[in-house]
Amino acid sequence: MEYCNRFEHAKVLYGYQLLNLKQSDDKVTLTISKSGKESCEFEADYVIGADGGRSATRKLIGQHLEGFTWDESFVAMNIHFPFEKYNWGAANFLIGGMDWAVAGRTGPGSDPWRVAYGVEPGLTDEEVLERAPARLKTILPGPDQFEIVQCAQYKVHQRQVKQYKVGRVMLAGDAAHLNNPIGGFGLTTGMTDAGCISDALIAVISGQAPEHTLQEACEIRHQIWATISNPGSQNFKRIVQQDPKAICKEDMDFFKRLNDDEEFQRSALLGSLRIHTPLGTFPSQRGTEKVYGLID
Repeated sequence: MEYCNRFEHAKVLYGYQLLNLKQSDDKVTLTISKSGKESCEFEADYVIGADGGRSATRKLIGQHLEGFTWDESFVAMNIHFPFEKYNWGAANFLIGGMDWAVAGRTGPGSDPWRVAYGVEPGLTDEEVLERAPARLKTILPGPDQFEIVQCAQYKVHQRQVKQYKVGRVMLAGDAAHLNNPIGGFGLTTGMTDAGCISDALIAVISGQAPEHTLQEACEIRHQIWATISNPGSQNFKRIVQQDPKAICKEDMDFFKRLNDDEEFQRSALLGSLRIHTPLGTFPSQRGTEKVYGLID
């Protein structure tokens, strides 16, 4: 919001629903409505649908999330608890078979922490919340008091659309793909979708790249999820859900090197940058420094 407020032509609307979308050769017409009010239309040269897992944009351009759904439910919970007192890092993976968990910061200072774990499918939200205190006692590192701020359960998917771009409409983030959250691949892939596609759009609109650059950006993002984010998130899920008393040698070696080998730590961190695809890495844009630096 702070960034958008710098520009007189940028306007952020809250509480609107996308009802319809029509395309022509040179524009997109959107029909939107605020709850309880009449609909209105907007016209745009291009549209990026970053409207989440239940994306209306995705449905209106005829795309479907293809893949599979895990036969289990996850619980996402925001809580207040003094994790720092016990020297917990910003992100923590608790390997525990069916008693696995992930805990990490949601922000600085007094912001709550996010704790995630699995439950059997079919529980009501009330049952999940009722069982939460007992489950937290097996996760939290000490007997200090905790406060549950939010608690929700959800289905877990590994799915992606066939096309990120249909005509003048593009998809990014959960509108284009869903994966289990262990490892943070959904969040980081969505952010790098946004960066890549918006950089390409800036280059096209400013006349510094041909229009097919948008198609190239979307195809690259499709490949990134299929080859890195999807298998990566499934591997992290496998790691935390294995029996802690029977961790395979490969994983034990990985954890040891991650703890003791500074060069391996560095390479692991740099490896996560593979999901970042700036314009300068596009086959058609390599060596084009002017385009690469547009977002600056």
